[in-house]
Amino acid sequence: MTDQQPANPDPNPDAAAETNPARAGKPTDAWVILLPPGWARFPTGEGQQRELDAAIEEVVARALPDSLPRDRAEPYRHMLRDELHKNLAAARDAGTGAVYLPTEPMEGVHIPASIAEIEVVSDAGTDPLQIVTSILGDGYEESELVELDGRPGVRVVHTEHKMKRDEDWPELSTRQVLYAVSRDEVDGEWLVLSFSTVWNSHNTERLAEALVFFFDAVMTTFRWAGVGTNIMNLPERSVPGSA
Repeated sequence: MTDQQPANPDPNPDAAAETNPARAGKPTDAWVILLPPGWARFPTGEGQQRELDAAIEEVVARALPDSLPRDRAEPYRHMLRDELHKNLAAARDAGTGAVYLPTEPMEGVHIPASIAEIEVVSDAGTDPLQIVTSILGDGYEESELVELDGRPGVRVVHTEHKMKRDEDWPELSTRQVLYAVSRDEVDGEWLVLSFSTVWNSHNTERLAEALVFFFDAVMTTFRWAGVGTNIMNLPERSVPGSA
């Protein structure tokens, strides 16, 4: 689905996205969403190591610019690179096409959230509404039909408590909000955008709840950007994806 060959690896490109020439050319070949400043896109799809390295280096350079004394900044650059590579390796191994992470604090607060792009293929020729209906019956705490720029999809929410990353980390609660939208029922192609946030106190739970509203607002900006679409009226903070 998206971002096996991203339209543009720049995490903050213009709204216009190029179409993947490997496909025949359809409106759903590419898409854009709007994200606020401070978020970066990391391509994690197969064959995109060079693009991933470039995205990581851009974040490192922004966080620890060359104007800082090299002997003091370089150890932190290595730490940041290593942490990003380690965290993104798990996403790559899981088959995720790209990951979006907040790389700067917002109003002094570090944002405990991420967005993942995932490619899913269902039975070719199956009615998308039939697949959506089956998802709605899977026991999620919230589930609803949605439409993303004219295509049918589903929004589901799943929460888990007392999650433990490892012995050095406290127990956390996590909430996942997932949008799955049909790109092509003939080929059975689906785009999944999965948002996750965590908390471990009442105050951080309130932040997590606000971040869910944030992600839902982001998804209202979703637009297809492939052949035959016109997205030039979107602001420049668009972030592209492709087939």
